[in-house]
Amino acid sequence: MRCLSFALSLALYTLTPIVAAQPAQDATSESIARRQFNQVFVKVIMPVTARTPKQDGPVVESWVAEHLKQLGESEYFAVTNWVPICDGLLEDDEVDNRVWGGSLGNASFCPVGADIPERKDGRVLVSVAGWAPVAGYEVRVTMADETGNRTVEPVLYHSPSGEKKQVRGEKPMAFVAVLIGPPHRERATSHSKDE
Repeated sequence: MRCLSFALSLALYTLTPIVAAQPAQDATSESIARRQFNQVFVKVIMPVTARTPKQDGPVVESWVAEHLKQLGESEYFAVTNWVPICDGLLEDDEVDNRVWGGSLGNASFCPVGADIPERKDGRVLVSVAGWAPVAGYEVRVTMADETGNRTVEPVLYHSPSGEKKQVRGEKPMAFVAVLIGPPHRERATSHSKDE
């Protein structure tokens, strides 16, 4: 046993300087591009209903209010601030993208989470899902992956076939504002230090 231990120690001792002397690999263009992805932020907004009466909450920006007005919504309130969505495409581990816990006074909803399942050809797919115990309630929007791009979308039921459904005459369960910001500063800074 001592001979095996000695042989392994000798091999490790011999290989360590060789491995340490090897030059570091340059970052690939794909890994550089991944570090430069724009940051995605979401904000949950609730319509005023009998179940969700008007409550104090974070500020609703004027551009969000204008979008809501265009969607026919006149009374609403925000239940979250801008929540950054971690891009699972950049992480080796699972990411925690909880957006909202679902508690709202006497009303409760299922927790809401978000994901960025795809970035391709200058576009980003953002999914924000939860609200109901039945799967399928979500905002799913594809938009140009450009800083400053923004939208407000209603939470709709998406059938297993992908069809969006809203019950006629009923307000959407909630709305989600989506905003594309510049790349995360740490990633951009670490990238410029690497060069």
